[in-house]
Amino acid sequence: MRTDPNALLTLSQWLSPAYPVGAFSYSHGLEWAVAQGDVHDRASFSRWLRDILEYGAGRSDAILLADAYRADDAAETDALARALAPSRERLAETVNQGAAFARATAPIWETPFEDLCYPVAVGVAAKFCGLPLRDTLALFLYAFAGNLSSAAMRLVPLGQSDGQAVLAECAPLCLSLAEAAMEASPDDIGSCVLAADIGAMKHETQATRLFQS
Repeated sequence: MRTDPNALLTLSQWLSPAYPVGAFSYSHGLEWAVAQGDVHDRASFSRWLRDILEYGAGRSDAILLADAYRADDAAETDALARALAPSRERLAETVNQGAAFARATAPIWETPFEDLCYPVAVGVAAKFCGLPLRDTLALFLYAFAGNLSSAAMRLVPLGQSDGQAVLAECAPLCLSLAEAAMEASPDDIGSCVLAADIGAMKHETQATRLFQS
């Protein structure tokens, strides 16, 4: 089935780096990983990013987004999203982006919410506006990967060509994760990216920081 071009344009706007959610100021613990030397080139960043997507917040947030999209009331999904945050900064990352998304979206699309975590907010807004869930999931995941790729280009530093190549390589994974999230439930959520979670905790006391997480 061909997706409505208007829906794709709306999703592209919501999930663009230009949309004012402040995503550029969060590294999801990557800044600490770079400082420790764990991420230092294209190959190490590619492994780090793919693990985050497949075994960490990428997959978990996609499932939360889909659950919020299907729910009559997303309050329980939002409470779960907050409980899953492994550190203070990661909680702030999802809560602050969700609030910023609501502020930007409500005046234009009249979305009826304010205080929701980011993936939950996107899921509720997509449902309210009648946007297709599968496309919402795929573009949400790709935007998440794109933001972290942009952070890596600044932090490693990773060249523009290498950063874009890593992102392009993640496209099939984002599509696969989006497809899986369509059939998943919150019971399927799990994470095993311990180094990234520890990095998010360690970042709170990192001496020199460019990012909020």
